[in-house]
Amino acid sequence: MTNEKHELTADDLIVEYMIYKVKNGYEPSFFVSEFIDFLTFFESRMGVKDTLHDGKELFQRFFERKSERDWTRTKSFKTGEKETIPHMDIQYNKDKDDYLISANYHLSSYDQNIINTYFMPTDWSGNGKPKEIRNIIGEYLKDKPKRKIDEKEQIDEKELTTGKHIAAEIITNIWEDYIDTLIEDQSWPRQCKDINKFLFEMDLAEIIGTKSIKNELLELYQVLSKRIAILYHQDQHLKISSYGNIYLARANYELLISGYEKIISTSFGEYKKSLKIDLSDSTFQETHEIPGVYYWDDDIDEETNTTVIGNNQAKKLVKVLDEQAKNIN
Repeated sequence: MTNEKHELTADDLIVEYMIYKVKNGYEPSFFVSEFIDFLTFFESRMGVKDTLHDGKELFQRFFERKSERDWTRTKSFKTGEKETIPHMDIQYNKDKDDYLISANYHLSSYDQNIINTYFMPTDWSGNGKPKEIRNIIGEYLKDKPKRKIDEKEQIDEKELTTGKHIAAEIITNIWEDYIDTLIEDQSWPRQCKDINKFLFEMDLAEIIGTKSIKNELLELYQVLSKRIAILYHQDQHLKISSYGNIYLARANYELLISGYEKIISTSFGEYKKSLKIDLSDSTFQETHEIPGVYYWDDDIDEETNTTVIGNNQAKKLVKVLDEQAKNIN
């Protein structure tokens, strides 16, 4: 809820705290007791309006307010029927006798753009009260552990297979974009783009004296397959996205590619392709600029390719990748 003077409220701070955790690689959740401890820390440095120190009461009020206003949309303009779509979830944890607040895939830049911090003045370099608020959050979290993928997580064959299918799609994009760059530099034969024939049946790069990325791709395939499978095991509605405005999906993307940013950037990254993976509907989507089309030429300057995860082409490549990966183990 914004106020005329755009003073920081407890509701604003809850949103800011969650978004900071998600965007900066921390667990996308916190217990109510954690937030109350943080609130005490924060108030020793900056004042907060409309606050409560009873955690249960504070979050009950927060969810009621958000559900009444910010997380409600019109379902039918004809009937005026509305529906509430939460951007955070709350669940009681019996073992800890505490409530867990978690970000979900609806948490986005929208949530930050409707609270008081969005309207607080900043100078041309971004300095101002919002930066001070986020600096205090960062100070509180600086010694807290970052989110990691637990490699010991038990996964089943279905989850691993799904991870392999998605990893194969990513590998295909990287290979194609890498070869296109070599072709543009006139250091690769234009007709030799088939990944199976010119990377696995024979590594053409070694024959013509160009850097081979075969082992890098095989290692990446194994790593991504396992990481995706673990994330999928933890979240059967997993979403992964290189887009920055859907915070949890973007955090999953950064966790997935950690340590492999350079080779991933061959295809995906700033000014390159965008990636969206949605396991709630089993789709893999990449979006890229249409070559030779500029924003002043047409309303549409991007093209999106959507494939079903586990399509026949991906399945065939997985068989090849699994066989080839045996040689690097």
